[in-house]
Amino acid sequence: MKLVTAYRANKILFNFIEVNHIAGKVILPANICVDVVNTLRYAGLELVFVDVQANNLCVNQSSVLQLAPSAAMLLFVHTYGVEDEYHEFFAQVKEVNPNIIIVDDKCLCLPDLNVDETPADIVLYSTGAKKMVELGGGAIGYIADQWEYDEVEVEPNDYLNNDTWLLDTKQLYIKMDAMISHKEKLNAIYREMLPVSIQLPEEYQHWRFNILTDKKDVILKALFAEGLFASNHYQSLSPDCAIANNLHNYVVNLFNDQYYTKEQAIRTCEIINNLLNND
Repeated sequence: MKLVTAYRANKILFNFIEVNHIAGKVILPANICVDVVNTLRYAGLELVFVDVQANNLCVNQSSVLQLAPSAAMLLFVHTYGVEDEYHEFFAQVKEVNPNIIIVDDKCLCLPDLNVDETPADIVLYSTGAKKMVELGGGAIGYIADQWEYDEVEVEPNDYLNNDTWLLDTKQLYIKMDAMISHKEKLNAIYREMLPVSIQLPEEYQHWRFNILTDKKDVILKALFAEGLFASNHYQSLSPDCAIANNLHNYVVNLFNDQYYTKEQAIRTCEIINNLLNND
């Protein structure tokens, strides 16, 4: 695979689609960043949204296998930066449709600079804002050798631009080590102070620390009122996708990046616990 870079992962994806003249349907999860959706539409692809599945919160595999024969592309997102590999599933998809392009979207995962063997045609990582490792912008992509890749000029908009970005490997590893250490400290606070019953499993607690609660809106309002921060998951882009809708309605993403301090994390827990105990 060849390593490529751009200022945003969307631009790598767009460049790939344009240079290889990809057309047709793309399968993607209903709860996905709207900038990705806009990029795919800008490239002229037809979007087919599917629900995620409960056991791993990633795109529903049965739905994908049913749709794959008539699709040009699958965009597989690692929800909350889950680190699991899905090579076996990708191989199944390729059996159903050998020509389908698989995009392994790991933009919320820790970047890997040694991607080699994978059934995916593209692997994407991001070091932009609100990602696992922030370098003030930037994205890393791995393109399978059989595919062409080049820069394509676009009219800049909210989700695509022509800015260049060069990978600084040393800086990436320095930032990565610091971020892992910081996240572990804040996650330990959340893990110890918050009820285990509302915590998502550990594999989903890398990018943010995620909780599941029917008090999502109340919690967000209370945190913002005290100058603290949190977020909710992407709103589902299909009303028929029940699990994706539930993730948006009930999951709160608690911050654990370099901009959030231990004191803020402790206060966040105190506010949440107070609201949960006031039933």
